[in-house]
Amino acid sequence: TLEALEKAQIKTHYSSPSRGLTLSREEFILLAKLIHAEARGESLAGQIAVGAVVFNRMEDPRFPKTIIKVIYEKDQFSPVADGSIDFPPGERVLLAAELALSGLDPTNGCLFFYNPATAQSRWLDGVPRMIRIGSHVFLL
Repeated sequence: TLEALEKAQIKTHYSSPSRGLTLSREEFILLAKLIHAEARGESLAGQIAVGAVVFNRMEDPRFPKTIIKVIYEKDQFSPVADGSIDFPPGERVLLAAELALSGLDPTNGCLFFYNPATAQSRWLDGVPRMIRIGSHVFLL
């Protein structure tokens, strides 16, 4: 909720020495909104994993190099298309975003994820699977 954002006392910048980056407040909140939209019913580990995928993509030459460009890249995240990315994240999601930014990656470098129970596109079914965390399957 918006109240959770206010209570969390969002900083103006978030730095991660382990990742070698600094995010603006807007970038951090966008990351948290994506995590919330993609994994709001998942465990903390599942939420961190979604955030880690964004950072993993930023480090991969096949993807854009900024949070904003990774998240808004065409046809990559369904919450961007359906508008659910605009819902405010809760405190636990803000923690998940901070932990993902700090370098925590329960996916071990995965670049993709999907929920097999709800995914409409099946193109990821042929990609080598890495790990299942909650309802999501994470892939290289």
